[in-house]
Amino acid sequence: MTLSRHNAPVSLTAQPSPSIVKIVSAPREWPKPAVTVPNSLVTRLAAFVRLNCQEREALDLLSRNAKQFRSDQILVHEGSTSNSVYLIVSGLACRYKMLTGGRRQILGYLIPGDLCDIHFVVANQADHSVALVGDSLVARIPTWRITELIAQYPNIGRAFTLAALIDAVILREWLLSVGQRDALQRLSHFFCEMAVRLEAIGETNADGSFELPVNQTTLADTLGLSAVHVNRTLQRLRNDGLIRLCHRRLEIFDRDRLEMIAGFDDAYLRLRPVAA
Repeated sequence: MTLSRHNAPVSLTAQPSPSIVKIVSAPREWPKPAVTVPNSLVTRLAAFVRLNCQEREALDLLSRNAKQFRSDQILVHEGSTSNSVYLIVSGLACRYKMLTGGRRQILGYLIPGDLCDIHFVVANQADHSVALVGDSLVARIPTWRITELIAQYPNIGRAFTLAALIDAVILREWLLSVGQRDALQRLSHFFCEMAVRLEAIGETNADGSFELPVNQTTLADTLGLSAVHVNRTLQRLRNDGLIRLCHRRLEIFDRDRLEMIAGFDDAYLRLRPVAA
């Protein structure tokens, strides 16, 4: 299967059979006006470095003219080139790679505040694809703006580096899950990880629940399992009174027990910079 390499998003719709996806043409975006909203990029980067008022204002400007895109639209195609990057202002996206025959492996999730293809600033070719998981607000930012921002505010550049390190740490944890954890541990660990990441940017409710617009095929592509195995594992977690995944929302009823099952330790998500 050949993917178009232009920059306009298209729709990626999962088929009922496990790990099979189909590319379908779709409008680039909804015909809604551009909006300016606060973004979680400031919150995320402030966890790594102390941002002053000027730095915060400069980061807030990146979400200006964010536009709403439909679920499943592709923002970045593997092998494509671009002179811009995308900021997830609200919603969810995933990194993935495709195999011949339509099989897909999801490599990570991008939450509000994540720049999904900042590598375009230094390397002008994508080694993976990025698609939206649920309707999302996305800001498209010219790479020159990112380059100028880092040059003007080195502290922001340092924060971007630390954020990239977190992405690499998460990927290593996922490799450990696929290689060594069983299905119950993999799914439990994924739920715990998403809970911690979304809590950190204020995207969870008072009861700890949060939006997670994924189906069983998407979870299968995430965890390296069959959709049938995911279904059985979800049923076990539900029957044990640990979680409920319904209407695109995940509720965790016993976080401590879920973390114990997963062997989850959130230390890998909480890197801190070396004192200057």
